[in-house]
Amino acid sequence: MLGLLAVVSSLAVPHPPVAPGWQRIDVAATGSYADRYVPASLDQSGPAPLVLFFHGAGSSPQPYRVYVANAAEAAGSVAVLPKSETLGWGTSEDAATVAESLRLAGEDLSIDPRRIAVAGHSAGGAYAYLLAYSTVSRYSGVFSLAAPYYPVGAVADPAYSAPIRMYYGTQDPNYAGSYAALVAQWQRLGVPWESDVQAAYGHGSWPDTSLDDGFRFLAAQRYPAAAGCVPSDTRLCLNGGRYAVEVAWRDFEGKAGQGHVVPGAAADSGLFWFFGPQNWELLVKVLDGCAVNGHVWVFTAATTTVEHTLVVTDTLTGATARYDNPAGRPAPAVTDTLAFAACP
Repeated sequence: MLGLLAVVSSLAVPHPPVAPGWQRIDVAATGSYADRYVPASLDQSGPAPLVLFFHGAGSSPQPYRVYVANAAEAAGSVAVLPKSETLGWGTSEDAATVAESLRLAGEDLSIDPRRIAVAGHSAGGAYAYLLAYSTVSRYSGVFSLAAPYYPVGAVADPAYSAPIRMYYGTQDPNYAGSYAALVAQWQRLGVPWESDVQAAYGHGSWPDTSLDDGFRFLAAQRYPAAAGCVPSDTRLCLNGGRYAVEVAWRDFEGKAGQGHVVPGAAADSGLFWFFGPQNWELLVKVLDGCAVNGHVWVFTAATTTVEHTLVVTDTLTGATARYDNPAGRPAPAVTDTLAFAACP
């Protein structure tokens, strides 16, 4: 499966608000589809958490929509429900559908790449934990409902073991046949786990609070930020490589893109261009002000009226500083001397 940071390539691009509710996403590459739910409770002022929810074997997204919508509202999280290729999950087409559903879900909505989690019911729940642990997929958390047991030999991602929350009803055959084996597996692998076991519920039923609490659990998880900036054509690394700087823009015709780094950056400052390598738009500095006021500073100067969002990330702590300029406004200088409280 494609890495999540590569799939959701336009996370920081500014987007106008998306209307809440359900939307079908057709996945032309595989002939499948996904249903996306944007909750009315979602804070669209910044990147949003997202849950990929996988239906049970022989089913489809439709029977789960009412339950998932309520849980997404409770957690303030976007939900995406892909449709499997066959009765179950696990084909290469399924992996492609999941990746493309995620990419398409982020085309008009800003998604936080560190808060993309997986969940599912029955076989979908097993597919969720297999994706999270058997691939380096960078999912932030797992929520399974009535999932069967499948062996996981090792956690594939050396940097992170996504926490898992498991729901079972005591009348579910999978509770008797799988719960204890999964607990032993997570303990052996060092995967953080918790459970919600409800008396008298069966394989396909649960209290509303269980699904709500599962989605809230996922919304609270975050994949760790990398402790070091990796430079690229669109990522500027400053202050010893600790701080990553990225810019996204949208022009007056609605075209969006990423700012490109001008070659030859200094240790603490650099430049970006939007429309051509000879047309520089934005100067950024990340300065060590610890000796002055105990903070790392962010200064910027721009020569543009184009809508843009500048995000500076402390790759050691994951903290971010974000600066937005609306369309039509001459971008003001930024002198943020309280940007990061990151001093020893």
